[in-house]
Amino acid sequence: MASPKKARKPRARRPLLLRRAMLHASICFLVGLLAGLAPAARWTASASAHVSRALHAVDGAFDRAVLLLRQQQRQLRDGRVHVAVLPSPAPGPPALEPLRQPQLLLVVTATERSDPERRAAGLTRAAHALRLVPPPVLWLVVERATEALPTSGLLRGAGVAYRHLTYPENFTTDGVGVEKERHHQRNLALEHVEEHRLGGVVLFAGLGDVYDLRFFDQLRQIRTFGAWPVATVSERERKATVEGPVCGGSPWAVTGWFSTADAAGAPTVRARPPAGTVDVARFAFGSALLWHPSRWDSFPVSEPDASQDSVKFVQRLAAEDYNKSRGMPNRDCSEVMVWRGDQFLAT
Repeated sequence: MASPKKARKPRARRPLLLRRAMLHASICFLVGLLAGLAPAARWTASASAHVSRALHAVDGAFDRAVLLLRQQQRQLRDGRVHVAVLPSPAPGPPALEPLRQPQLLLVVTATERSDPERRAAGLTRAAHALRLVPPPVLWLVVERATEALPTSGLLRGAGVAYRHLTYPENFTTDGVGVEKERHHQRNLALEHVEEHRLGGVVLFAGLGDVYDLRFFDQLRQIRTFGAWPVATVSERERKATVEGPVCGGSPWAVTGWFSTADAAGAPTVRARPPAGTVDVARFAFGSALLWHPSRWDSFPVSEPDASQDSVKFVQRLAAEDYNKSRGMPNRDCSEVMVWRGDQFLAT
């Protein structure tokens, strides 16, 4: 039995747009083919005309350049050359100097032998002052190891970059004076500065010192030594004395030393401070002096241990070069920006 024939599906016719596109493509192909087979005489003639005109233009420009050069050479031989001087450009704004990092201030505080309450009050006052000084500032606080714990907590909350230096020696049991312990503390701080090559300006700040904030800006101008007047207010004797440099001649130049501590009240003026009375707390110096090679030539051979004592070295150098110091805080050293009160000092 024959199977019925399957019905054929009608073939789908192509869309009208596709047929038109194919027709256009075929016509374009035929036109291009016929154009390529046509004679190329007219195309060649047109291209030759363009090339000829370009060569004539180049030849003309070259001829004009040769003529101009020959004319300039004749003028040079005849000396008839006129040189046009162009006006110089107007000067522009001056170049800005590169910003320089301000000098590091190394503030050394010797706690000495004082009551815990007075020591805490002095350190708190110093911390408040140093917090207002523009950086960089490094506060070196020196203290005996057995008394360092309360001070450590105070320094951590001071808001000032600090280094807490301690030592094991007990000067109270040794029966030595306060001056010797203060000398040891200052030496310990200077040894730390020298060991770590902390370049900057060293200032010895006591627990009873009060500063004008403008004073710290002037400190950063010091390169070797700087001296300034200090007013000491005595609560016990109910009087105030002023000691410091005498400035004159050129600005900032130190020409002598004066003091109003005389009982008669009249100021005493000398060429330099009396021998043995130079207090390192009354001047500042550049820390690079501590490791300068000339340090070892400042003491005679008969004093071999003196060159190792940083405080003695600075004191001697300050006494010898006092008149080479920079007077502060103004040009004539007439303004007092540092006050010292004995009511805050250790007793």
